[in-house]
Amino acid sequence: MQTDTPSPSFDNISTKLIACGVIAVCLLLGLAGLILPLLPGLLFIAIAAIVAAKLSPKFGAMLRQNDTLRGYLDRTDGFAALPLAQKVQLAGLLFLKMLIDGVSLLVAGVVKLLKAAEGASK
Repeated sequence: MQTDTPSPSFDNISTKLIACGVIAVCLLLGLAGLILPLLPGLLFIAIAAIVAAKLSPKFGAMLRQNDTLRGYLDRTDGFAALPLAQKVQLAGLLFLKMLIDGVSLLVAGVVKLLKAAEGASK
């Protein structure tokens, strides 16, 4: 398990303000995405959570209690030290993993809902 050390990329006030702005924008887009079907709401909320976890070690520790979220946070450790090409590649792979996890969660929910509806109709 990774330790929760403060990220060196959030060591000054301007980067903290930018990170807070990114969190706010992602949360707004995420909330809009929960209402509008065209925006991937959960993806933006997940991005906001990852940035917030890097900004606040306490919040990061809370998120790391969940096995799935811990995996995402572990994959983003050391992100700031990567070259730009690898940052883009990692961001794309994380996006793809989040998308696949989201679809599998949705399918599992629909299956449970169908089973519950089938059981109620009998």
